[in-house]
Amino acid sequence: MRSTLTMKPDLTGLQILVTRPEAQAIPWAKELNTLGAETIIQPMLAIEALSSKADTAAIKKNLMDLDKYQKAIFVSQNAVEYGTEWIDRYWPQLPIRLNFFAVGATTANLLENKLSHLNAVIDSPQHAMNSEALLQLTGLQQVEGERILIFRGQGGRTHLGKSLEARGALIDYCELYARLIPKNIDKNRIGALIESKLATVIAVHSGETLENLCKAVDESQLKWIKQRALLLPGKRVADIANTLGFNTLIIADNATHESMIGALNDWRK
Repeated sequence: MRSTLTMKPDLTGLQILVTRPEAQAIPWAKELNTLGAETIIQPMLAIEALSSKADTAAIKKNLMDLDKYQKAIFVSQNAVEYGTEWIDRYWPQLPIRLNFFAVGATTANLLENKLSHLNAVIDSPQHAMNSEALLQLTGLQQVEGERILIFRGQGGRTHLGKSLEARGALIDYCELYARLIPKNIDKNRIGALIESKLATVIAVHSGETLENLCKAVDESQLKWIKQRALLLPGKRVADIANTLGFNTLIIADNATHESMIGALNDWRK
């Protein structure tokens, strides 16, 4: 794993296209700015809470039955934001013997903060931020006959649930939000990148975000983008980038700011 940064990176002379959903893009861009980089924010993924009658009824049923589960897993910060709002509506005290898990330390820290008044105990992998690392935790090894509720976005990855089912667990999904292509993509922001004389890096935090970027720009812009360096949060997204025809990949250990900036700093050197 990449070591903790001991010297403050200097990103002066770089311009970085930030493609995260707006709520995560703004603090990410501000941190890059403090290190000397210029940033252009153009979200390539939008997060919207599910709000149809059918969707909210399904969520409510999951939450009303929360005391029937032995474990609850949150797969992302968005799952925490939306999921804890629902928990607060129905559970002034958490069900006893309900263990919480989160994919990655950042999601775990947010979950701990949101549930601090309920004294929840949360387990998560400390280095990698993916389902594979989560599945290695001791608390998820012997789960035969246990009911597990996974808080996630609509149509998320199935690897986690299927792996736990293979271990004998009974899995339900509490789908809270949809991931969409933003409606307000401004291609002029891509044009501004092209016209700049600064070295450009495109920061992408998920395969879906990268696919949306490729769909949203015109052919000439896509050709230019594919000649730039991509900053990515791990091998799975890097494999998608390779498939889409990107060649210069800066691969971090995970999606934390520290890991992404560390990878970018190493590449810059």
